[in-house]
Amino acid sequence: MTTPSLTIITGFLGSGKTTLLRALLERGAGGRRLGLVVNELGQIGLDGSVLEQAGAAPLVELTGGCVCCEAGSDFLLAVEELSDYAPDCIVVETTGLAEPGGIIRRARSAGLPLDAVVAVADAANLEAALAASPVAEWQLRAADLIVLSKVDLVAPAEHAAASERLRALNPRAAIVPARYGQVAPELLFGPRLDQPDPPSRPDHLEQDAFSSLSWSSNTPLRRAALEEALRNAGPAVFRAKGIVHCTDAPWPDEVQFVCGRLSFTPLRPRAPLSPLNRLVLLGPRLAARAGHCAAALDACADDPARAAAWQARYATLFD
Repeated sequence: MTTPSLTIITGFLGSGKTTLLRALLERGAGGRRLGLVVNELGQIGLDGSVLEQAGAAPLVELTGGCVCCEAGSDFLLAVEELSDYAPDCIVVETTGLAEPGGIIRRARSAGLPLDAVVAVADAANLEAALAASPVAEWQLRAADLIVLSKVDLVAPAEHAAASERLRALNPRAAIVPARYGQVAPELLFGPRLDQPDPPSRPDHLEQDAFSSLSWSSNTPLRRAALEEALRNAGPAVFRAKGIVHCTDAPWPDEVQFVCGRLSFTPLRPRAPLSPLNRLVLLGPRLAARAGHCAAALDACADDPARAAAWQARYATLFD
């Protein structure tokens, strides 16, 4: 059995990796058959659920650790499993805190063919990411291609400044601007440039002191209360994402929160979701405030009467 080549998609927390992959799947990936390995630092897998709705590519989700270090053996098993589907390429979406040197060396040592390393950079929050962790810079320096995402959220001067910053960090990589993750598939797939592999840093998570909080509940929420809880989390939460049900809407929303910017995107699931609400929060000082953050999210539950009425209506949506 021939092992398909690997394309690594990396980028710091909230940069837009899953949005890029979802857009790729929705547009058919240029006719390529893909297999996906999606790595989540938290114990709740969310990106895989979003990507499964976008396309029918076989997918393995790895939670609870980075493929560059703790989840390395699981990563190799996932590649072996996906190879049974005979895809043209396996795309590996790393966690936002993964350092690329570890996964590149792991692939090399296992004899896996490696194509391009693609790094996604957030035009609206590039400087915040670089200040938050050295991992953000390592990811960009290792890239063969940099996708500058969310250019629709910044002024032309900010776009230009972000591009200049990226060129200074990695003068050899092409920089492609993207809105809503839209990038031509032929730009993402290609051989890795001939260059030394970056060093592996197995202790990067301890150095960063980033941690994650996985939270879930089965009671619909008050949207205004949830917005307030996330915005009041302060610097302890750099990134939050998840799927929630609020009593002001019949359907769930995908929640994205990065550096204080919050968005809700309606979803239309094919079946009821359980639990109703799943969120993963990540931040550099989150461990010390995890209890406070969880209590603030618990307090977003709507009152019992409104929650019961909403749940009765929700049950009829899938009859």
